Amino acid sequence: MDAWQDDDALADQYADASNLAARQVLHARFSTAERSTHEWLFDQFDLPADAVVLSLGSGHGALWTANADRIPAGWDVTVTDTSAGMVMDAMEALEDVDREFDFDAVDARDIPYPDDTFDAVTAHFVLSHLTDADREQALSEIRRVLKPDGTLYAATTGTDDLGAVYDAAAEYGDRPADGGFALENGEAQLRGRFASVERREFEHALRITKPEPVVAYLLSLPGFDGDAAFALEDAFRERIGDDAFEVERSVGLFVASE
Repeated sequence: MDAWQDDDALADQYADASNLAARQVLHARFSTAERSTHEWLFDQFDLPADAVVLSLGSGHGALWTANADRIPAGWDVTVTDTSAGMVMDAMEALEDVDREFDFDAVDARDIPYPDDTFDAVTAHFVLSHLTDADREQALSEIRRVLKPDGTLYAATTGTDDLGAVYDAAAEYGDRPADGGFALENGEAQLRGRFASVERREFEHALRITKPEPVVAYLLSLPGFDGDAAFALEDAFRERIGDDAFEVERSVGLFVASE
């Protein structure tokens, strides 16, 4: 098991939204895409007007805040995270949205809802955090709570995502281990539970023009130490030069159903 997948390490990383927010700022500020990742993910939904949706590992609810005015009035959405602190952050972020959400602290390995409850489950950037055994348990639970014709939407990254950033920072810290659930291997894992699995990719890149946000991103990860902040800033300032540091992204979504 990679140290990043340890329950205590994950609890520390995601006790609240601060680390997650630092990572999302980098993407929001420098993405070359015309729409955000959260908007693209919402575009992929194909659900009835009265869908019942379980959102696992929702963090501070960015998928739902980014698309607040697009959520059909008939949807019943339960926003969850394994961290109670993160759930509180999601509640605060969504309190001004003109619709109701349900909130709950939920471990994807032990989902506390009856069989055949949901039309859709989202597990965006969640499954890669689990060990192989825990991921199998989570997928079993997701399949159980989905209706027979329900759909899993599971976003993840490729193993080379942000490779140029980690290469530039290699002297100062460790990049995340290759994901146990990534674009390269996720389909095979899902086919153990779902008859239909489609992989969709979100093509975009980062054009980084300031070093501070990328340094904040790296320091939000457990593999980097704050003592390296100034050295990292110098390294990325050099990469940016007089223009920008271009970084390829590898992000996508699996849509899985019976």
